[in-house]
Amino acid sequence: MHRATLCIPPDILPKKSWKTLMSNLENHFGDDASLKEKETQNILGFLLKNSAQNSTKEYSVKVLNSIGNKDIIAITQTSFWKKEHKNIPKELFENRKIKSKANCKACHTDIEKGLIEDDKIKDISSFM
Repeated sequence: MHRATLCIPPDILPKKSWKTLMSNLENHFGDDASLKEKETQNILGFLLKNSAQNSTKEYSVKVLNSIGNKDIIAITQTSFWKKEHKNIPKELFENRKIKSKANCKACHTDIEKGLIEDDKIKDISSFM
């Protein structure tokens, strides 16, 4: 049995995004993340059950509102993410400790627990 690690909590994206993302795992942001069909279906079921539509968290609602009906599979493509990160210098995301906008864990150290509130964010001065 393989173990999957989610980089973001399932309630940060809506059902439509998870369905799109899971339907093209062979091209998962430039990597082949293909799984056996049963594994794919089990993970998709978990993601759909715990998607943004099924959450009462403030960030889930804000993400849903910012995505609307768009086909977005990356949180960094949402207007919510862009607004929340607009004051962070672009160069910071290129820091060797961060590497990209997709590395949420670099600053949101408890993201896998769904904790992304302001008081849970690492001081970004440590990357400068």
